Amino acid sequence: MKKSVSVSYVDTEKTFEIEERNLLDDVFPRIPCGIPEEQQIQAVVDALDNPTGSEPLSQIVGPDATVALLSDDWTRPTPVYRIMPVVIDRLLSHGVKKGNIRIIVARGTHAALSREQMIQKLGSEIVERFPVENHNPDENLTHLGESKRGTPVYINSSFIKPDVKIAVGWLVAHPVAGYGGGAKIIVPGVASRTTIHHNHAQAEEEGVAIGIADGNPVREDMEDIARMAGLDFIVNVMLNAKHEILDAVAGDVVAAHREGIKRNKRFFGVKVDKLADIVVIAASPRDATFGHSGFVLPCGAAFAKPGGTIIWVAPCLSGPGSPEGRAHFKKGLRRTPDELMAAMKRGEVAASGGVFQWVNLKVLHRNRVVLVSDSINRQESEEFGLPYGDSIQEALDKELAKNPAATVRVIPMGGLAVPIYG
Repeated sequence: MKKSVSVSYVDTEKTFEIEERNLLDDVFPRIPCGIPEEQQIQAVVDALDNPTGSEPLSQIVGPDATVALLSDDWTRPTPVYRIMPVVIDRLLSHGVKKGNIRIIVARGTHAALSREQMIQKLGSEIVERFPVENHNPDENLTHLGESKRGTPVYINSSFIKPDVKIAVGWLVAHPVAGYGGGAKIIVPGVASRTTIHHNHAQAEEEGVAIGIADGNPVREDMEDIARMAGLDFIVNVMLNAKHEILDAVAGDVVAAHREGIKRNKRFFGVKVDKLADIVVIAASPRDATFGHSGFVLPCGAAFAKPGGTIIWVAPCLSGPGSPEGRAHFKKGLRRTPDELMAAMKRGEVAASGGVFQWVNLKVLHRNRVVLVSDSINRQESEEFGLPYGDSIQEALDKELAKNPAATVRVIPMGGLAVPIYG
């Protein structure tokens, strides 16, 4: 008997059919959508009222305090326009002067936000009332020394100077740092290229994996640097596939982040037991770019047999990029992950982007990956070096034609899922 299965795709779903005998199980629970805005805002208020590992903001700021607020950038779907006004209202209620607040977009090495993108990210009222600047990884940097792991630390001077430093971000699974959120908004968010490179080049060390924070050298280096930079307070949210706020944590950069991880696992943890011949994984809500959609591939590989197929359902809303970029990606598939890591260690490849190529390269050398995307066509996919499916159904049917008894696992929101072992 055939079963209809749906996976998230931007603000809708893609549906396909599969024989029940092939389906291992629908591993990812459905997360509530259509959450009222007032309920989402209340989650942020509750987090601010009950910070983890930190005094409340009322004890951190005073009337004469200058404050730097960090926001993540356009590659993250964090609804900062909902969160930042709550934080700012709280600061103003504690006597902070409007003229003493500045906002920095923690873009790392990503493209700078235009004013229109700032308005979309932060809301027009925030952009009109407060100075907002894009971080620049090459200018306006303060040298703070070296981290415990020997990373040279250069951080945005506009962030360093204010008395109080607060960051707003998204806590979500990450293939290198274990999770986003927390200290990751400092490195790479407001760090120099040199700092980012040294931090990310530690990715091959033991303990670096999706869903692992404690004992992860990349994450721990980020946290050491965040302490050096003086990050006082974080506000991190967990989102569903519709980019609605499910929950929020606030407080100390490490303690609040770990509390957030506990809650995140309750929403998004998926136990790894039987490996499948075929994994269908939706990149949602990592919808923005080809590169960021690729963050879900290590998650897909965690559930796939070596040599099995991953059907990667990726919106890639910004499109395929340039022909040169596609050719560069395809050329990169010719080298092994070890060769790419060695090139990063020698400084021939910037680790800021190279580490994610390395993560994906490991998957692409282990599994067959078929791309399904409405924003990338067959020719463009093949220029990336990837086989293409016009639909999930077409891609799945082709794989099942090779092996009608193949087992299939579906991860409807792979951009949120966290593999849990043991």
